[in-house]
Amino acid sequence: MKKIKTLLITRSTNISREVILAYESLPYTKVVVLYMGNKDISRAKKTKKIEIISCDNLSTMNREINKAYHMYPEYLILPNFSWDAFSKYAIKVYNKTYNTKIDAKVFKEKDSMMKFVWNVGEKKYIRTTHKNLIHTEYKELEQTIGGNFIVKPTNASASRCTFKVTSEEDFKNIIPKLARSFDYMVEEYIDGELYSIDVFFDGENIFLLTYAREIAMIELSDKKKFSNEFLEKYGEELEKHFNFHLPIAYHLDFSTLSKMELWLLEQLRLSLGKVDYRGVIHLEYKYDKKAKKIGFLEWWARYGGYRKIFIKEIYNTDIQRIPYYLLVEKDTSRFQKLNWKIYAFKEQEHNLNFVRVKTNFTQTTNYITILKKTGNIFELSFQNFLKDYYKENFWIKIKKIDFYVKYSKWYNFFPFYKDATTKLDYMLELDDDNFERLKKKKFKIIEKTFFHDYS
Repeated sequence: MKKIKTLLITRSTNISREVILAYESLPYTKVVVLYMGNKDISRAKKTKKIEIISCDNLSTMNREINKAYHMYPEYLILPNFSWDAFSKYAIKVYNKTYNTKIDAKVFKEKDSMMKFVWNVGEKKYIRTTHKNLIHTEYKELEQTIGGNFIVKPTNASASRCTFKVTSEEDFKNIIPKLARSFDYMVEEYIDGELYSIDVFFDGENIFLLTYAREIAMIELSDKKKFSNEFLEKYGEELEKHFNFHLPIAYHLDFSTLSKMELWLLEQLRLSLGKVDYRGVIHLEYKYDKKAKKIGFLEWWARYGGYRKIFIKEIYNTDIQRIPYYLLVEKDTSRFQKLNWKIYAFKEQEHNLNFVRVKTNFTQTTNYITILKKTGNIFELSFQNFLKDYYKENFWIKIKKIDFYVKYSKWYNFFPFYKDATTKLDYMLELDDDNFERLKKKKFKIIEKTFFHDYS
C-alpha cells in the first residue's frame, strides 16, 4: 500500500528551537508553519520537513493556505488552528481537502448554531439588532421567550455583554450596558449544571477527548452559595460583568457520562454526519440531573481553554497527532467504544487530576499588589503562598501549580471586560484524595480566590 504524503498547516507565534523540534517529531511528511510573531524567521532553525512562512496579517495567511494546495497537490493537507478567531481557517482547510461545504457560522454565530442543532436545542430564541432590542418591551419578550432569558451577542467570545434577565427591572437595567457593535440573541434560560466535552469528528464517528465540569459564577448565585460578605463587596460587579465567567473547570472520567449525555452526543453526531464534518469541537451544555433535562448551549470548532493540557497529561496524546491517527492511519486503538459510534480514550494516568483556575479583577491591578498578598514578597513566592493557602484553609495539598500569566507593559492586570489581553490563570495538579476534597469545596474556593481576597 502506497504511503500517503501528509502536510500539517498550522499557525504559530512561537518558532523557538523547542517548538521546531516538536514539529519535527510529528508523523506528517511536511509541516507548514504560518508564523504571525515578531521575530526574524531567517534566524529560525531550518529543516527539510518544516517550512516557516511569515504572515503579517490574516489576508496573507489566507493566501498562504490557498497557495499550499497549489504547491503540494499530491499531499493530504490537514489543519491545526487554535482560538475562535482562527477556527474558520481550520474549517476552510478541511473543506478544501475533503470537498465539503461546512459553513463556519455554524460554530460561531449563535443563531446559526441553534438552527443547525435544532433537533436537540429546541429552545425559544430570537435574533435582533441592538437598535430593535433597546426599543423592545420586556412583556413582548416574556410572551415570546418566557420570563427568564439570556441576552447575549450573536458573535462574541468570553461572555461579553451577556446578561440574565428575570424581570422587567432587570431588562431596563441591562439596556445601557449593551454594545451597539453587536446583534443580539435573546434565548430562554436553561437550568442545570454546566459541562463541556471536546470531541474529534472523522465524518462518521465521535471521539471524546475531554469531559469536564465547569463552574459559572451565575451558578453560585442561583444556588445561593455566596456569603453575605462577598455579595456586599462584589454583588453589583458580578451582575454587571462576571455572571457568566468560568473560574474553575476540572476533568471528569468518561465512564460517568449519563445516558442523557450520550443521547445528546449521538444526536449531534447525526447532525455532523449529514454535512460530512471533520475536525475538533468544544461543546457546552447544561444538565439538570434531578429534573432529568439536558440542554445544548454552544459549540465551537476548536479546543476548550487548557483542554490540550488535559489531553496531553491525562491521556498522553498530543492533539496535533489526532487528525493523523484518525483521518490518515484510521487508527482507533487508543479509544474504546462507549455507544454505537461514540468512542473515548481507553487509558489514562491514574491518581492524576487537573483543575484550571481563572482569576480576575474589578479594577486595574499591578502585579506587586498581588505579590503583597503573600505577606512577604521577598521571602515567599506566590506559588508557595497559594499552596500554603489551599492547605491551611481547605485542607487541600497541591502537587504542582503551573501559571499562565499575561500582563501589560507596566505589569498591570485588567478586568477582562476592559482588556482581555491580560490574565492570571493557573493549573492545579492533584492526587485523587485532594481532587475529591476540592470538588466538595469548590464554591468556597471560588469565593476566596477569584478576586484574590485570600481572607
